[in-house]
Amino acid sequence: MEIKITFCLPRDAASAPVSRQLLDACLDVLGVSPETRTDIALAMGEACANVIQHACAGDEYEVRAGVVDGRCVIEVVNAGPGMKAAPVGDPGPGAEHGRGLQIIDAVAENLRLTGRSQAGTTLHFEKVLRWLPDAAGGLLFGDLTAPPAASRPGPASPGGTGPRS
Repeated sequence: MEIKITFCLPRDAASAPVSRQLLDACLDVLGVSPETRTDIALAMGEACANVIQHACAGDEYEVRAGVVDGRCVIEVVNAGPGMKAAPVGDPGPGAEHGRGLQIIDAVAENLRLTGRSQAGTTLHFEKVLRWLPDAAGGLLFGDLTAPPAASRPGPASPGGTGPRS
């Protein structure tokens, strides 16, 4: 099973919090832990800021997010001319900018920045999902960390304390 969402947003600073909040609301409904959602929101904000600041040409960018195999996979894509992929480097102690990729790399996994000459630039990262107890997402995706139905407490039967049959 896989869940995917895509946002097409204007290249404007106001769109970054919107994309973070939309994705966070979806992950909250699935029952992703607050700590995991915080890391994803931080990485997502940095990725959107990167596109807003560095993208050339084009009025929109796209955020693609999916839940697959217990991971949240996110790609932030601009449609302007691509840029060369660069390793995550140290911007230097006095730099006021340039730490976004380092932040994403610190809180997420599998960070990749790819650019193709006419197809834009894609910033890709992933985060292993941690579920709350009885989370819908954990149950839907068959996550082994979610307790099985038989071990979850059910409503008490009349005259007893066990689950109803």
